[in-house]
Amino acid sequence: MNDLAFSVIRDDAAKDALVNDFYAKADASFRDEVPPEEFAERFDGACFIVARRDKELAGWITLRACTTHGDEQAADPGMLAMPQHDLNDPDILAPLFRLAAIEAGPEGIIWHSRTTALNRQVVNMTGAVVIRDLFRTWQAPRKRWQTATATGEAIVHSVHAPLSEDLLAKFLDYLKRAGISNCSGETCTTSWTVDEVAQSFSDRDAGGLLMQILEHRNLVVAETYAFVWNDEMMINISEHQAPASGLVAMVAALLQRIPAAYPGIGIATVELQEDERARLEPVLAACGFEDKGPRTLFHLRPRDETSPSR
Repeated sequence: MNDLAFSVIRDDAAKDALVNDFYAKADASFRDEVPPEEFAERFDGACFIVARRDKELAGWITLRACTTHGDEQAADPGMLAMPQHDLNDPDILAPLFRLAAIEAGPEGIIWHSRTTALNRQVVNMTGAVVIRDLFRTWQAPRKRWQTATATGEAIVHSVHAPLSEDLLAKFLDYLKRAGISNCSGETCTTSWTVDEVAQSFSDRDAGGLLMQILEHRNLVVAETYAFVWNDEMMINISEHQAPASGLVAMVAALLQRIPAAYPGIGIATVELQEDERARLEPVLAACGFEDKGPRTLFHLRPRDETSPSR
């Protein structure tokens, strides 16, 4: 700890230099897919809390105002702190969070993390308190990925943009029946147009997402898509009156596409909200997933410590 120095970077030029350094150290495959301008946009409006050892960057978190879409989130105190995804040293993480709380002011910071020994240690070291559990995390390593075939009147579609006119119309009908939100910026509505649906699939396809649709009795009743996040394949599932066997087949088909598309990914993750658990947890269990506990939202107010340097 004695050779670590912690500071806050607020100056625009210093922030730009740090983001450029992050980008330069990213994998070449990532830089091929994401231009530097797009990468830099991810840090708009943020400041950085950094740790250095012998002037070399040892860890960092970003700090920014919270973006909200509902009364529950709007009531959460503090600014949002997001740590470097591969930072696994509690002796660096805990001081970074404490410094971020000072920088944020009297309301402090919030952050969320999965249930792990590391995060429990960091929470104990900082004195952070639990606000609530956000999701339930289910994971499956590649060796547990199951195969399944759709039965009865269920049909699983592996989709790419552009969708056929028939499937596009059925999917638009599904979004309306399921009441799925169409969000842009801080505005959400349940209204969709054909052009908006087509653009959504085009954007996903361009971003390398893997997409599946479940059709049952001539209606679309579910969809799932997967995207790479750090070293995991994150999977999102939505459904409306879908048969459980069809959901299992849809998720299993998606898992089988991952090795060819992303051979370096060895674990799949789904984060379920409370109202999804009863319906989707049996489906995930049938596909080889296991319950890994909640992702929890924490709150930390500043202690009486010396203000950080720039």
